[in-house]
Amino acid sequence: MVNEKEMILDGFKFSSRKEFERALKEKETIEYIVANTNMSDAKAILKVYNKAVDKKSFQTVIGLEFVNNMRKKIISSGVVQEKNLAYVPIVQKYVAVEKKPALNRDEVQREAEKYKKAYEDEAAGRKIRNMAIAFLTLLLAALVIITIRSKYSVFTYFTDYKSNMENELIDKYEKWEQTLEDRQKAIDKKEKELEDKQKDEAENSK
Repeated sequence: MVNEKEMILDGFKFSSRKEFERALKEKETIEYIVANTNMSDAKAILKVYNKAVDKKSFQTVIGLEFVNNMRKKIISSGVVQEKNLAYVPIVQKYVAVEKKPALNRDEVQREAEKYKKAYEDEAAGRKIRNMAIAFLTLLLAALVIITIRSKYSVFTYFTDYKSNMENELIDKYEKWEQTLEDRQKAIDKKEKELEDKQKDEAENSK
């Protein structure tokens, strides 16, 4: 139960309407996170904790108490050492009073869904990164194999590839020169046959 007139929520009394309304929203955000996160999984709690601290999503004592409780669970689980865990920033002093049940507000659901989406996006992003790394590794391996099999590549740079290339050019030139010579001989032969034929025709006509 919430006493809006006196701005009391969960045993805390707020000095301003703005802080009190924010505390109500943070309370609903907490309830949504707890309902949609495996709170027995220290790693899942760590992700929510780090995001909450980094973004300073919780600024009232309601949210800060929740974040600090997550911190205690993380430390007790041993998944992260306390010295490596970010501290909870304190931004509001409060006065403790008798605790009462909280009020539900549907309008804060979208804000709470951001935490769930962030957790899901991170898991999906990790899967995509692993697939990309595997693809690039295969691509690099294929390029290395193609390069190694290539006659002239970076792996043959310090070998006799220049000499081999020069020899290939010389061989091609010699073949080309031989082809021209053969063609010239064929032309000369045809011309001689034509001249002989013309001489025979001239003698026969006399």
